[in-house]
Amino acid sequence: MPVFDCEQDFLTNLVAISPKNARREFRYYIFDSWNWECAYCGEHLTIDTATLDHIIPKFKGGHSVKSNLCCCCSHCNREKGSDGLNSWYNRSNSRYCEERFDKLMVWIEQSGYSIKFSATNHELIPAS
Repeated sequence: MPVFDCEQDFLTNLVAISPKNARREFRYYIFDSWNWECAYCGEHLTIDTATLDHIIPKFKGGHSVKSNLCCCCSHCNREKGSDGLNSWYNRSNSRYCEERFDKLMVWIEQSGYSIKFSATNHELIPAS
């Protein structure tokens, strides 16, 4: 399967796949990349329990691209809500794991979408 950076890559390169199937394949690619485990708590997920989380919330300028989406359980997704990664997923969070945090940092630094830290509040923000 080719690597796609966003849903639009699937839609732009449609040959014999419907937009619905393209979106599904994009979601499955993200889930597979995270081994069907929640990026935040490590819970093993299934097709019925896996959700996608915008690491930088859409509300705060995040986009639906591979490097800004992670596999997430519904509990963590609801709990994080529209909070930024650093304000929610830190050492005060009972689900925090430094290894998973490091994996998230590597994930968001993928090409196709740049994310940087704000110097003032240490929050992840989309790079211009």
